[in-house]
Amino acid sequence: MPFFLVPLVGPFHLRFPRYNAVTVRDVTRALEPETVVTSALPPGAFDDPAWQDVEEPALWMAVVPWARRAGLDVAAVGEPSPDPDALEAMRRYLHEMAGRHPALERLAEARAPVEEALQRALDLDGVRERLLPALAELHAVRLELFGDGPGSDWLEERAERIVERLAPYRGRRTALLAPADQAAPLRARLAGELVDAPNVPPTDEARTRALLDTAVAGEVDDPGRLLAALRERPESEARLAEAEVLIGNGHPAEALATLREAVRGDFSRPVHVPGWLLARLGQLYDLDGRRDDARRAYRGVLALDFAPAAARDAAREGLERPFAPPAPPGDTPA
Repeated sequence: MPFFLVPLVGPFHLRFPRYNAVTVRDVTRALEPETVVTSALPPGAFDDPAWQDVEEPALWMAVVPWARRAGLDVAAVGEPSPDPDALEAMRRYLHEMAGRHPALERLAEARAPVEEALQRALDLDGVRERLLPALAELHAVRLELFGDGPGSDWLEERAERIVERLAPYRGRRTALLAPADQAAPLRARLAGELVDAPNVPPTDEARTRALLDTAVAGEVDDPGRLLAALRERPESEARLAEAEVLIGNGHPAEALATLREAVRGDFSRPVHVPGWLLARLGQLYDLDGRRDDARRAYRGVLALDFAPAAARDAAREGLERPFAPPAPPGDTPA
């Protein structure tokens, strides 16, 4: 029984409407797996709620909650980078030592197709046909120039560890959710055992996810139309997205009214919503001069069993001093 590869693209799931977090779940569900395994997290990661801060929204937003509700085994087999900053540190070193170092020029040439692919709104087929080959070529160039180490983020050694941890799942129908940059070294080690998960048609829930992601991204051509679409949705996350659009278009009082209404209902799901909703509510209370209400909202964030780290940071800052929006670019204090 092969492993079925479902590539993860990190935060780009929030920017790819046709390959968003719900799409990844739908692709995984269509496989009818016995087990869902991810190499984006190390063994034991699921024992701590903090795993939900990983920059893989498809996992915490959709796939893992669905798999657990379905009673499936969910496991983490990843091997973290020993130094996530090593690639950038090496680039800086080469630049400082030699300026236009030939290795840097080779890397820039190999990186260009990756960057070009990420600028497109890819679906799963596009990820496989454009992004994965470009990442494989970039990895090959890094290996040629630097070997397996800081210059290649130790991907070869890490892939060896991941494959070792996959051994207990051989013979089971297993969905392997792997970060896109791991696909090439894993495929080389699992030749004949790793097959691509097929694409699936978009579902209504995937379309709703795309709508919410668009609102939060803030790159909106027609905010009125987007607000109308969000107001048709009953989810608390839609109220948070609605507030973000209102804030981005200069309507903080309407955003405050929207979030005050949202907290009167159930806003416990998805897992990132309670923390962000309360943090944003506190900021809007501060802008409205309601400091006591703002403090209560910030304390609510810190009282949650889980809130995204950035939401907790915003709450701590809000308790220290009233929130003020950042100055527009080019403005300087008097």
